[in-house]
Amino acid sequence: MGKTILLTGARAPVTLDLARALKRTGHRVIAAESLSHALSRRSNAFDAFYQVPAPNDGSDGFRKAIAGILEQEKVDVVVPTCEEVFHLAPMKRQFNGKTFFWLDDPQILGRLHSKVEFNTLALTSGLAVPFTFRARTVDEIRAAIEGIGGEKVVLKPEFSRFATRTLILDREEALKSADQLVNGTVWCVQEFLPGKEYCSYSLAREGRLLAHLTYSHEFKAGQGAGICFESVSHPGIQSWVGQFVEATGFTGQIAFDFIEDDSGTVRALECNPRATSGLHLFARNPGFIEILSGNPPLQVPLAPPASEAAQLRLAMLVYGLPSIRSWHRLCLWFSIFLGAREVVFDSRDPLPFFDQFVSFYHLVRAGIREEVTPLEASTRDIEWNGP
Repeated sequence: MGKTILLTGARAPVTLDLARALKRTGHRVIAAESLSHALSRRSNAFDAFYQVPAPNDGSDGFRKAIAGILEQEKVDVVVPTCEEVFHLAPMKRQFNGKTFFWLDDPQILGRLHSKVEFNTLALTSGLAVPFTFRARTVDEIRAAIEGIGGEKVVLKPEFSRFATRTLILDREEALKSADQLVNGTVWCVQEFLPGKEYCSYSLAREGRLLAHLTYSHEFKAGQGAGICFESVSHPGIQSWVGQFVEATGFTGQIAFDFIEDDSGTVRALECNPRATSGLHLFARNPGFIEILSGNPPLQVPLAPPASEAAQLRLAMLVYGLPSIRSWHRLCLWFSIFLGAREVVFDSRDPLPFFDQFVSFYHLVRAGIREEVTPLEASTRDIEWNGP
């Protein structure tokens, strides 16, 4: 029997992909979104689409609107996909027993979102992470750089996304730049780790890993946001994630960025306790949809086929193609562009394909107006940067 499932964050391609999968398997899918030109606003995958106040508008309008939707639509399951997860978390106990939320308590979510607190939490769980320090002043930044050592260091705001403000600097350059960095930002100063990058996406409930995948992305929008995704088998990363969710008793969607060094050791750089692009690689998996809708899994953790691949074709054109600097990369780009599944276009649900151009146009305009990148503009109304 199908359930009524509320998806928040309809601006994200993963939400569109997930909505279509839920609809195909007989569920009633509702959307709640604060962005006026969201990618999925005209998708036929949604039985109802609610425009809600922005979580960051300074009022409690967002949570009141969500509470009204939960009551009116008799929602069984809530699946957040973007940073509205932090604004929804306080509602979990209010609706306990009536609606299941794929998220954890606010305290643990906040610690996982912090690029410093997550590192501490992983260390106390006995897991490998890079040396990491919090720095608020020039002296603290310099002390952290000196304490880390090494030829390079990574500096990024404690609460940030898409790596839009991440700096990878030579040690001496970082020491000289410390004066310019102190502008009210709390910095995460981290050891630079060379190696191969991987990402993971998982679903867990009360410390039990229900679904997991590791993936790579050859092209990005900027420094951090992947625009093409291919699943790979990596037992070491799966073991790391399984140990972490068990140690923390985590419930919800959880994703990590990893570096694997030449010896095969993996270290987690940071955590996103929400949906990420890895979800695209699970969207066509009936077993994953069953788990997400609340049905008990037969076998865990569920994994996608090792060759599953997906892409955002518009982003591959806008960001991927201009980044190419070699014949090898051009051949790789064509291979992905022609071979990986396109996420947005679906002949049975064509309108989001056209709406993505409108959505991107408005994000570019907002970025120009606010003097930020379109990626940063896409999350300004839902960002959570600490309590």
